[in-house]
Amino acid sequence: MGYDLYRDEETDEDLHYFRWNIWGFPPVRYLGEIYGWIPMGTTLEAWIDDDGNAHSKETDCGYDTNDGQIVCAEDAQLWADALKLALVDIKKLPIVKEGSKSSKIDDAYMAEREEIHNKVPEAILRQFNTETSISYLERYVVFLEGGDFKIY
Repeated sequence: MGYDLYRDEETDEDLHYFRWNIWGFPPVRYLGEIYGWIPMGTTLEAWIDDDGNAHSKETDCGYDTNDGQIVCAEDAQLWADALKLALVDIKKLPIVKEGSKSSKIDDAYMAEREEIHNKVPEAILRQFNTETSISYLERYVVFLEGGDFKIY
C-alpha cells in the first residue's frame, strides 16, 4: 500500500502525480507538523458507489486513507511552507550515504518506526538525511505548491 497523490487538471508530471510508500507518508506528515503545519483536514466529495448507493460529502477527513479525499490548496501550501523550514535543518545534518541505512525489518527498525509514530523530531529528521531523500522532499514541496490534490 502507498499513497498516490493526484491533481486532475495538471499536465506537468511533477505537478500531476506524487507517490509516497506506506513507510514514507507518515514521516513527511509528521515533519510538516513539527515545523508548524497544522493540518486542516481533508474533504471527501459526494459520490455514488457501484451499487448505486449515494454517499454524502464528508468533511474533516484524515490523511491516512486512500479514498480520494481532497487536500485543499491552502493546506497544501502551508504544508509546503513547513517542509521548506524542515529542509533547512535536514541539510545541516550529516548526509548519510545512499544504501547505508538498513531496510531490514527487525527490532531496531520497529523501534525507529515507533519513535516516528510518537513524533520524535530526531527520528523523523533522520528519515530524510540522504541526497535522494532530500531531493524527493524538495520535489514534494513543488508538488504541494501546485494546489489542491486527492489522496488515493
